[in-house]
Amino acid sequence: MLLPRLSAILSVLLVSSLASAAVDLSKIERKPVKEPAYRTKPKYCLLVLGPEAKTRIWLVQDGDTLYVDRNGNGDLTEANEKVAAEKSEDTEEGVYTFKAGDLRDGERLHKELTLYVTKIDHMADQDDFIRTLLKKNPKARGYRVLLEVEMPGRKGAAIGGRVQQSSFLVDSTGVLQFAEIPQVAPILHFGGPWQVALFGKQQLKKERDTDVVLGVGSPGVGAGSFTWIDYENLIPADKYPTLDIVYPPSRPGEPPVREHYELKQRC
Repeated sequence: MLLPRLSAILSVLLVSSLASAAVDLSKIERKPVKEPAYRTKPKYCLLVLGPEAKTRIWLVQDGDTLYVDRNGNGDLTEANEKVAAEKSEDTEEGVYTFKAGDLRDGERLHKELTLYVTKIDHMADQDDFIRTLLKKNPKARGYRVLLEVEMPGRKGAAIGGRVQQSSFLVDSTGVLQFAEIPQVAPILHFGGPWQVALFGKQQLKKERDTDVVLGVGSPGVGAGSFTWIDYENLIPADKYPTLDIVYPPSRPGEPPVREHYELKQRC
């Protein structure tokens, strides 16, 4: 039996000092207190900040406008909470970049909140989740949220030693989509407890080389809601995750095949 070759794009380490008791994000009420008069059908996402997810910030996309509940009080009609998309002559329809600036979480100041709304059809051949979404809605767009997070005791590669953390277009659970109603909006956790996760949907096939791609970050609620950290300056170069895989037996009655791997390759 030929076993797959396994490598890791990211080397990872669980950081116990951030692994505080997990907050059940699914129990958070998803309902803004006050909303503006939208020009288009709004799309909702909720950001929660810090280990205990106490600060909660609504993002609501209204076409080429993004509303950001900066002070976390649920009122999206206040001053300085309306962000216009950056535009250029070659901007495609439905593709936007929103640079929303800083967010405060108590004494912590997080910087450079950015939302990208992008086309995803070029990824349909590579990802089953994206292909399925585009069959249902050919005009669907992908969402990516980035934030430079202040984490006391941690020094990342971003401004002031902040840690770069971001969602991706898709993770092992599906494609990140802002919701049409707030009650089912995805919840993205920035500055939360870390865990190791598969970067995407994983398949191991007999007699085929396979890369197992891992990352570190904070789980959220909803498809595509995992937020990944940039491990530069954070994960020691001599710390490696290990992976144990149990393969089904080649023939009935034989024992399963067990393999242990230490994953050392980084991108």
